[in-house]
Amino acid sequence: MTFQELNAEIDALSNLESVDTTEIGYSVLGRPIRAFHAGNYCGRQIIITGAIHAREWITALLLAELVKVYTKRKIKGGIYFVPLCNPDGVEVALGTGSVGYPLWKANVRGVDLNVNFDANWGGGASNVREAGSENFIGPYPNSEPEVQTLIDFTRKVKPRATIAYHSKGELVYYVHRCDRFIALKVAKITGYEAERPKNSTGGYSDWVSQHICIPALTIEVGNDDYAHPLGANKLPEILAQNIDVPEVLFSCLP
Repeated sequence: MTFQELNAEIDALSNLESVDTTEIGYSVLGRPIRAFHAGNYCGRQIIITGAIHAREWITALLLAELVKVYTKRKIKGGIYFVPLCNPDGVEVALGTGSVGYPLWKANVRGVDLNVNFDANWGGGASNVREAGSENFIGPYPNSEPEVQTLIDFTRKVKPRATIAYHSKGELVYYVHRCDRFIALKVAKITGYEAERPKNSTGGYSDWVSQHICIPALTIEVGNDDYAHPLGANKLPEILAQNIDVPEVLFSCLP
């Protein structure tokens, strides 16, 4: 999979019937970050994100497939899919030509976007203070345009719940104890385990939980025995496990 091929998969979603495409912000290098809406705008809305970590680009492909599925399903509300939250970083991971850094997680400035949110920023056990491929918290909370894009978009949409897709481990993380019931329902249909994260701060789900006060799940796809990065050959298995997750989430919301 090349970055151009992955980006083409995301671009093609705009051509689907019953999909609304919106540019919600831009990356460090000025690439658009797009949201694809399926369903209607009258009922409850949820946001599902992918590829905030560059090497986890399999989640962008997963969301692209879920967009195709949920344009054809009748749901009581709407879903905003944001498949490619870190486009510059994904290009670094996949490379251009023959040069790539497949284990790269950060954005192009070497900031790990999922520890840059203003949610106990800098308090994680693995946080580092220097730019690199992973775990750098950034110079200050919400310093990166990709992070600010997700914050602004979430505040605008006012969703009833969010899901952040990552890889790997086959886990469903929930922040608050009151969200355990939802996490267990999702875990049951995926075959994953549900648990609360330990010593993890500054992530999108942490921010949503603290600032918006709604259920915010982080789902780690892919068996932990698989090596990073998960290739496109793992997509059918991951899609089969997660195809009903948005529907289950809707069923759990008041």
